[in-house]
Amino acid sequence: MYTINIRGRQNPKDQKMVKLEMIFFKTGYARVPKVLNVTGLLKDWDVKSQSFRVGSAEATTKNKLLFDLRTKYLHMADTWEAEERNWSPVQLAHCFDEIKTVQSEVKVKSVQQMFEFLMEKFRDKKKIKNGQIVDSTNNAQHYVYLLHVMQQFTKEKYNRSFSSYFFSDITEQFLLDFSFWIKAQGIKNGNKAGLTNKLRRLRAVCNYAKKQEMYGVNMDAFLCLGDDIKWPETTSKAVSDKTIEKIANIDRTLFSKKEQLHLDLFLFSYYTGGMANVDVCNLTWDLVQKDRIVYERIKFPKTAKPILLKKAKDIMNKYKGTGYENYVFPVFTHKHTTTTKKSSRVKQLSMSLSKTLAKACRMLRIKEKMTWYSARGSFISKMVDAGNNPYVIAEMAGNSPLTIYKHYYKNTKRDEIKNQMEQMF
Repeated sequence: MYTINIRGRQNPKDQKMVKLEMIFFKTGYARVPKVLNVTGLLKDWDVKSQSFRVGSAEATTKNKLLFDLRTKYLHMADTWEAEERNWSPVQLAHCFDEIKTVQSEVKVKSVQQMFEFLMEKFRDKKKIKNGQIVDSTNNAQHYVYLLHVMQQFTKEKYNRSFSSYFFSDITEQFLLDFSFWIKAQGIKNGNKAGLTNKLRRLRAVCNYAKKQEMYGVNMDAFLCLGDDIKWPETTSKAVSDKTIEKIANIDRTLFSKKEQLHLDLFLFSYYTGGMANVDVCNLTWDLVQKDRIVYERIKFPKTAKPILLKKAKDIMNKYKGTGYENYVFPVFTHKHTTTTKKSSRVKQLSMSLSKTLAKACRMLRIKEKMTWYSARGSFISKMVDAGNNPYVIAEMAGNSPLTIYKHYYKNTKRDEIKNQMEQMF
């Protein structure tokens, strides 16, 4: 159901005159007012008939103008309905504006259309990392998944298609309902259902729409989410250097060939500034210099320059000639032809490596839980405790000094410090 009415009220600039607005309404949407360039005396305006009283100045001319204008918009709405087009009151209100048609359409995109636009954008986006072409298909998939979640949410919660939502519909209540719905899903599945990730990605869509000057975007609405949209404070996964030594000196005969590769990849990461799993797997020989490795981090726009230690060199030389094409380690094969396939391979390898580390920890009676990410925090913590300049550490890790302290540093020498303090005090 849709209607177009004309509302008259006292003009605040001239209280004797009437200010006319055309009110566009469609079921499921907020009313949209549009100020008209037709006016007259307030006493001559008839609210019931939505026209000027007969006999008043220029009543016939003005009423015909209002009738023609209203009919013009109704005809457009009827046409869109006949075409089964998904339209909003905002679109109808601006369809005859003296703006380029393309601009009008961009400014009133639905939220789903913006999702689809961003999905296509990331599918086409490519960048050069360490001499290799890397696409953003993984990022596009995140938006595909969130779009599916949004469609499911609006259907279950409001019995309404997500395709009918515009940015003016993303209100505080909508966001609170969405947040609660995600939490409920998490309770069913025994997890947090990626609450913060989903909320932040939806906010990113709205923020992009705002930059495109999309109608109805209200970024302040996200403030109602409070801590739900904030990343939880990260806890460093660092372990002590003594724990790393135990892993390095473990009896390798107790591990399969694949498990030994896992241990080597973890230790190599530790010796090279805490190199991330995706960067270790994508490392090529041309990035290796005589005394250091210089590479651009794949997930972040930062360049890392770790010093090349002898222990790291020994691990590299152990696998020299086994990597596909110019890769240092035997991770990828001729089958891994796309960024998506490579990402899946890295994810699968990381899971296997964590299992190998868990096995080593059980054998060594290490209580700390370790993953590939433990290498980064452990390297940074060891370097900081040794008194090294944080800017030097940050350069090797490919981070800022603030980031290494905030996310990766961990005091792994509490017992030693306690003993020192006992002697001091």
